[in-house]
Amino acid sequence: LRIWQQNLNNSRAAQESILNGPTAQRWDILAFQEACEDRLRNTKSNRQWHTLYPTQHFTHPEQKTCAITLISTSLNTNDWQQISFPSSDVVVVQFSGPFGKCTLFNIYNDGKKQDTIH
Repeated sequence: LRIWQQNLNNSRAAQESILNGPTAQRWDILAFQEACEDRLRNTKSNRQWHTLYPTQHFTHPEQKTCAITLISTSLNTNDWQQISFPSSDVVVVQFSGPFGKCTLFNIYNDGKKQDTIH
């Protein structure tokens, strides 16, 4: 698995540059922190990606979503699944294959607190 991780600092231009540039073609997973969102709380993506929001994104709209994970549509959807996690700052995905299982945690930590995964 090839993973690109970046804090986008809510920059739509930075996010679009990654999604529409050569970077996106070289990676299977884009793990973003502070991705841009529109007024409906949707992030920017395109048809090459499955967009995964934190589990609480839709159930706790008062919480700001700070972690977004994009999974390439080239990866078989039978080989991965999102794992529920009670935080708007974490997206958890588990991959399965001949290698066994691999769990990816995309965690946003604002630097002011150290208890994101407690």
